[in-house]
Amino acid sequence: MQSESESFELIIILALVAVFILFQLRRTLGKKTGFDPSNDQSKEDRKNNYKRDDIEEDEEDNIFQIRPDMDQAESVVNLGIDKTAPYYSVIEKINQLDHSFTLRNFFDGAEYAYGMILNSFWSKDRKALRSMLSRQVFEQFEGAIGSLEQKNLYSENKLMDIEKIDLVEASLTGSLAEVTVEFTSHMIMSTLDGDDKVVEGNADTPIKISDIWTFCRDVKSADPNWTLVATRTG
Repeated sequence: MQSESESFELIIILALVAVFILFQLRRTLGKKTGFDPSNDQSKEDRKNNYKRDDIEEDEEDNIFQIRPDMDQAESVVNLGIDKTAPYYSVIEKINQLDHSFTLRNFFDGAEYAYGMILNSFWSKDRKALRSMLSRQVFEQFEGAIGSLEQKNLYSENKLMDIEKIDLVEASLTGSLAEVTVEFTSHMIMSTLDGDDKVVEGNADTPIKISDIWTFCRDVKSADPNWTLVATRTG
């Protein structure tokens, strides 16, 4: 038979073994191993949240307010003529075929052409005139030059200023446009003979002149130049 002391030692040993086993079980059961639905769902939610945040941020970056002043409406072209004025519709149609055409631009070009043609005529520059005039108008100018030459006369003329340019008429046939304008100007005009004597006009005093000229151009053509096709006095 075991003594009491031996029995007490055995009890202590068994107790220690039991504590050791419980400790090991607790360590093992306390760890999360394998599939955990709640943990996976949490990760997925976080991932989705990140995606939603990114999408919302991108969407905010790509969204802008369209204000009325940002609408891509056709810009209104200033044609240089009132809508209620005669020939407005013709000027508008010419602009539709040639977007660079406005009455103001045309007047600027016509003013330049007026001075150039007159100076070429007065200096008897037939070559320059031929490039700016229709055949019929060139023949008229060339005839006037020839008449002076036959009489041994020459002109002493000078364009002082152009007071104003007014639209007289405008037409469009197909792509062929004709625009008639009236030039009101001041010139010194005199005709001298071979002895440099004034036989007509005044070499010192400007006079007021009114010329009505018609210019023509195919407004679909790449050539921007207008041709003088008719003249008359106002």
